Amino acid sequence: MNLLHLRSFHAVATEGSFGRAAQRLHISQPTLSEQVRALERSYGVVLFHRTGRRVTLTELGAVLHECTGRLFATADEADQILDDGARLRTGRLRLGADAPMHVMPLLAALRDRYPGVRVALSTGNSEQVLAELVADRVDVALTAAGGHDPRLHAVPVRRDRVVAFVARRHPLGARTEVTLDELAGAQLVIRESGSTTRRVFERALAAAGRSLAEWPELIEVDSREAVHSAVAVGLGVGVVSDAELPPDPRLAVLALPGLDLDLTQYLACRRDASRSRLVRAVFELADTLR
Repeated sequence: MNLLHLRSFHAVATEGSFGRAAQRLHISQPTLSEQVRALERSYGVVLFHRTGRRVTLTELGAVLHECTGRLFATADEADQILDDGARLRTGRLRLGADAPMHVMPLLAALRDRYPGVRVALSTGNSEQVLAELVADRVDVALTAAGGHDPRLHAVPVRRDRVVAFVARRHPLGARTEVTLDELAGAQLVIRESGSTTRRVFERALAAAGRSLAEWPELIEVDSREAVHSAVAVGLGVGVVSDAELPPDPRLAVLALPGLDLDLTQYLACRRDASRSRLVRAVFELADTLR
């Protein structure tokens, strides 16, 4: 079936005139007439009664016109959906983040720039967010993991540093920095395995010839909020990214000099998703927020 011939038939049937239909389709009247005749010849049917300049539908033509009306209305709707998607007037973005406070400015910018795009946000530790991204359960992720994963397209968007912190009434509460030897005698409050904060800290310990085995009674919790709450009530020394530590007069921040504790956050997507217009728009928008 030739859709071009069907489109020509539909225009003539709708306009009731070959001349007006040709103007509507921006083609010559002889070309339009030949396309309609070709449709009739290919099926051996008559779709129009032609009487001088008058054109009326045959019974078969009227039935076909109802069908082409539905067909091209659906095609026009599909065209509008695709056009809206290309212009990002509509769409749905699944966004993952291992640090909700870092992703909120991007969410606000997305809402302002593309108000028709619906965003679903999921959070977890870096390992969980990376797994969600690789499994195609999120489209884009802001995470400290995956920066060198060959399956991903990732760009660095911010750099933070891991620090220690204590309650001000803690024996270390009057200090501004602490050595590993001094820290070894304190109880630690630390994130669970899979957390990038923990991985950065363990990497720095290993580089210094130390390990978490020196803290046999450390407290392990599953969120940065839990680390903050535990330290605030005096349960030990917390380890956290400095950007994730909210202002709190009950707490004192302690630098850990001599250790490589840099933590880089990446905006990442799967390589096969990097061609998506919406995904590219997220990366472009994130670049303006740096």
